[in-house]
Amino acid sequence: MNIEEYISIKDTFARYNILKRAVCNLPENGKEFFLTAFKKERYLDIKLTAVRGYSEYASEEEVNVLMKKMLELLVKHGQTTRNNYQEYEPMRSPFLLPFLLNKYKYSCFKIFAEQLEKQYALMDDQWKGIFTLDENGSFVELRKISS
Repeated sequence: MNIEEYISIKDTFARYNILKRAVCNLPENGKEFFLTAFKKERYLDIKLTAVRGYSEYASEEEVNVLMKKMLELLVKHGQTTRNNYQEYEPMRSPFLLPFLLNKYKYSCFKIFAEQLEKQYALMDDQWKGIFTLDENGSFVELRKISS
């Protein structure tokens, strides 16, 4: 994937689909591509998808830098958006944090996961367990949203 082409795409969902494919296929220019994607994206789950790809090419220290920023953003989101299920559920899914924790065992992922679980626990129950992503990043509906 051409980095300039990725950046030029305005549709977040289209970029996310490209990013998921890149995570599964690991392109040659992956380190630069995933770092650029991390900087470009604003949603936490999409940023974490970029971190998953970046982790394949980067050292633990390089990943720590991104995860420190992710942790700051997560805490900030927790203060402003209580029921942030649209970002929390993908990050908790088998595609992201469990994968990262299992494969890399970096303390930065553990710290991030612990904070995510704290914030998830504070959500209203009606917003929990609505969907997840499978191991390939595909959407899986678990139940309908109750009002």
